[in-house]
Amino acid sequence: MGNCVYCGLSAGLFRSKHKECEVKEQLRIAEVKAVQGRVQQVVVTSLDQDLGVEGLLDLVSKETQSGNLTAQESREAVIAGWCNGVDKCLEDGVIDAGEEKGLVRIKRAFDLSEDELDKTGDHTRFVQAAVIRDLLNGILPRRYEAEQGLPINLQKNEKVVWAFHGCDYLEDKTKRTYQGGSRGVSVKVMKGVYYRVGAFKGEPVFNTERVKVDSGAVYVTNKHIYFAGENKSLRVPYSKIVSFLPFTDAVGVIRDAQTAKPQIFKTGEGWFTYNLVTNLAQLDSQG
Repeated sequence: MGNCVYCGLSAGLFRSKHKECEVKEQLRIAEVKAVQGRVQQVVVTSLDQDLGVEGLLDLVSKETQSGNLTAQESREAVIAGWCNGVDKCLEDGVIDAGEEKGLVRIKRAFDLSEDELDKTGDHTRFVQAAVIRDLLNGILPRRYEAEQGLPINLQKNEKVVWAFHGCDYLEDKTKRTYQGGSRGVSVKVMKGVYYRVGAFKGEPVFNTERVKVDSGAVYVTNKHIYFAGENKSLRVPYSKIVSFLPFTDAVGVIRDAQTAKPQIFKTGEGWFTYNLVTNLAQLDSQG
């Protein structure tokens, strides 16, 4: 005899639940989701309203009580609402100062941790948007806390603005092959003596291939782009970059050199990386 997973009473032979208990649980889950949806909406709309912390807490509490949500279910709804708020603020591509203030107010009001808010990457996107806004306003961002024991040697007055870990560094390599070649033929001149004629390599053909050189971390500062890998490390000054190449998951740079080839830093966040380095380069050139 098995017991019902919902009520704990006997469910009958080879059974783990009562049909009526299962239906009741499904209705409860639907009601919880509906109430959580209302809580999320309260959180999002608070960004456009001057509710204050007390007003926001009161509205969320009323919705929580009306649907008999547990503390954890209510918290999950608030977190989802905060993340939806980030999406709403980023509809125009930038989080302005007022929107940032509102999101910070919600975070502090419910004592939400960065880990909770970043399970789907929303807190990181929130900070990144604020970093780009600082740069567009000519301000050097101070929002990233660099880890201790950096594997790079910073210069005087140089600050790490952002770091990307688990990145690939790629370069374009040119390989030369030959087409139309021939090994020629051997002609007998006399007994035991042969003369080989007609051998040639053919026309050289050059093929460029983008290859992974190493994996490691990319550190973006107010002066340089650094790559620190297991086998290769490099530093690229903004003053030596003539062009930036945007990719969906990477950024490329071409240095000021006659034979320079693209150097690709695959961070996984192409839009942010490109905007970050191009704006930092402009800020560096100004001063």
